[in-house]
Amino acid sequence: MIHVRVAQGVEDKLRSGFPWVYKQEIISYSKKPQKGELVVVRDYAGKFIGYGYINPDSTITVRILSFDKERKISERLVRERIQKAYEYRKKLSINSNAYRLIHSEGDFLPGLVVDVYDRYLVVEFTTYGMHTLRDWVINALIDILKPEGIYEKVSDSAKYIEGIPAEEGTIYGYVPEEVIIWEHDLKFIVNIPRGQKTGFFLDQRYARKMIRSLVKPGDRCLDVFCHTGGFALSMKKAGAGEVIGVDLSEGAIETAKRNAEINSLEGIQWVVDNAFDFLKRMHQEGQKFDIVVIDPPSFAKNKAAVPNAMRGYKELALRGLHITKPGGYLAVYSCSFHITRDHLLKALLDAAKDAKKIVRVVGESIQDLDHPWILQMPNTLYLKGVYVEVL
Repeated sequence: MIHVRVAQGVEDKLRSGFPWVYKQEIISYSKKPQKGELVVVRDYAGKFIGYGYINPDSTITVRILSFDKERKISERLVRERIQKAYEYRKKLSINSNAYRLIHSEGDFLPGLVVDVYDRYLVVEFTTYGMHTLRDWVINALIDILKPEGIYEKVSDSAKYIEGIPAEEGTIYGYVPEEVIIWEHDLKFIVNIPRGQKTGFFLDQRYARKMIRSLVKPGDRCLDVFCHTGGFALSMKKAGAGEVIGVDLSEGAIETAKRNAEINSLEGIQWVVDNAFDFLKRMHQEGQKFDIVVIDPPSFAKNKAAVPNAMRGYKELALRGLHITKPGGYLAVYSCSFHITRDHLLKALLDAAKDAKKIVRVVGESIQDLDHPWILQMPNTLYLKGVYVEVL
């Protein structure tokens, strides 16, 4: 096994439980590493830190799986991690037949995402090193969960940045193109091959519940970047009057319409449009809503993108504030680790100043508990939501 030595001072961060070793933190290798190889990480003096896998082509060069000298990376270790993740989810008593089973570093299996949709699993290997452990992962998932089928998703970053030589498709059993899941008292159609992420935004389960608590009978509500209608359907189910859902994807809107049908919910207007243009038009027309939900895609894939992302969040918040009635609520979300809670609050504060509105924070949310946030690993907290009342 290759030995990797890190620079002096790096060991404190790693020994506290942070599992990433960046390229610039490495001072030597015992021999030239190959992508995906297992390695021993040692400190400047040569003392053991942990076992991980390596990708010398990646900025995050080593990801550590074990900090225990007696627990080398093995099929048994991977199986135990998956079993513990499954036991944790069972304790959560999630009111749905869909949930995240493995949340990468949040479940101490960096580079692995597994979502459960009823009797089917969707798995995504996001790093080359975890992909080399693929057979161990799949065998453990089959033994522990006994699914009817497993579908593998492959992101562009996995292909072109990590170099994973895989194609999307069913890798075990049978997986239908569409699965109907339920969450609380709503049903949703999930198109696994064509859906965003692994098929559905499971991480916003708590946020959908929170939005429902703000709805009063007859409220006029707007769901911007609605995707397949999660927030729009939740608001309608809670007693809203007119509801509008807006998304640029025609496919997402078609699925949203079908989701409304299978839940027997009428009175939702579905609009295919650019969110920025739609919000601007609503403001120009003097339209007002009791609740406005703005849940955009990630604007900041890396730290360098933060300034441009902040401009986008501010504009969305400004448009949202202009069309929210006095006494109404605006909810704004960010799904990027690089956009912090403070960033989101600043965007709202700057927007409120320009809109000449006073707003009161009435709530905040993060990803639901099946997407664990590990305190020693800040990157595991990525989703934030802020809810304000416009005074």
